[in-house]
Amino acid sequence: MIRLRLIFMLLLMLLGMAQVSAQDATRVAEPIPEAMPLIDEGDQDIINILLIGAATNNANNPGLTDSLMVISVNRTAGAVAVVSIPRDLFVYLPGLDMQKINTAYLYGENKFGEGGGLKLLTETIHYNLGLNIDYYARVNFTGFNNIIDAVGGIDITVDCVIRDWKLKSPELDKQVEANYEIFTMGVGRWHMNSELALWYVRSRKTSSDLDRGRRQQDVLRALWRKIRVSNLLETLPQTWETLARNVSTNLTLTDVIGMLPLALQLDTSDIRYFTFRQKHEVRNSVSAAGQSVLLPQREAITSLLQEVVLPPNSSQINPYRPTIAIINASEVPTLDLVAADRLELEGFRTIVVQENTQYRQYNHLVDYTGATKGSPLERLQKMLRITDEGIEITPDANRDYDFKLYVGAMYQYWSCTRDVIQPTAEQLQADLEAAGDS
Repeated sequence: MIRLRLIFMLLLMLLGMAQVSAQDATRVAEPIPEAMPLIDEGDQDIINILLIGAATNNANNPGLTDSLMVISVNRTAGAVAVVSIPRDLFVYLPGLDMQKINTAYLYGENKFGEGGGLKLLTETIHYNLGLNIDYYARVNFTGFNNIIDAVGGIDITVDCVIRDWKLKSPELDKQVEANYEIFTMGVGRWHMNSELALWYVRSRKTSSDLDRGRRQQDVLRALWRKIRVSNLLETLPQTWETLARNVSTNLTLTDVIGMLPLALQLDTSDIRYFTFRQKHEVRNSVSAAGQSVLLPQREAITSLLQEVVLPPNSSQINPYRPTIAIINASEVPTLDLVAADRLELEGFRTIVVQENTQYRQYNHLVDYTGATKGSPLERLQKMLRITDEGIEITPDANRDYDFKLYVGAMYQYWSCTRDVIQPTAEQLQADLEAAGDS
């Protein structure tokens, strides 16, 4: 009997050990993927610049990377593209293990000392994405704020309502919960100072890491637009002094001047923007350590980055872009600008025009091309939620624009087609009442 009991106890111990081993197995380093093939740059003169946003105010603290974007400059074709790399992308850190990509810079600095962060991050991008990085520019929260304030703030059109906690006033203690309030940024054009711009790019309460990358691109576009409008490129040496005080980079003034001829030609509509998409380039998963991560979909990522760096044909680098005149018939301020910016991102040339017109509840589109083959009409209908009754086809060989869009009032409720949770009518009403009481 005693012998049976001992055998039984031994079995329990073995089962327990097996269970512990199984649990430990979920904690061991995950399989390391093979290195991604290099993205083909052909015989083009291509420069890839990595923009790094550090989640810290302390210049001596490497911090996690809150933002990663690559600007790919094709000097042969005179083209520029921007792609955002999601911070939760689950990748292999060469010489270490599998981690989120936003930890690479921090681990590199802590393990290898000054300069190790950039080295590990660029090696991580090379290994997992197949991209060569030629230059980098890193900015922390303080530098970001200084740059935004130096240009007098930026203007951004918001097509999805953003609702999140926000510090009531910038001088308040960030660690005190009572110092925060729910803030709602509605659809329309917003002038943002540094505090509001930083809140806009970091908000995650109602959206995703992928959408946050898109909003970071919004800030980049707005900055570029402000630089062009303010003719800051013409005073580059003075502008460079401000940048150099707030940005850590291996770009020199000579390097930037070499890119100036191309920069002077580029409008915001000439730059192509890309983001990783859920269930295409990435999919949700959980790491062995229990972290929510984004798993790379290798073939889709290669295809996307190939188009960023070097599209299959020249028509994709400098495609023909139909022109759309946009008129605000909604009586909702700046709703025409919201439509214009969204259409610009979709590859159209837009111009906002003033025209005496009647109020419209729904969007109305006039097609002056009359084209059937290769026409973007169906895409425009879907994007702007226009019924067949809202389409007017009036071919005009002497047209000034290919299309004319009358923006209706309902567009403010339909403009959001991104991965952002929109507030309910009750939440918006509560926000209005709270604002009235304050």
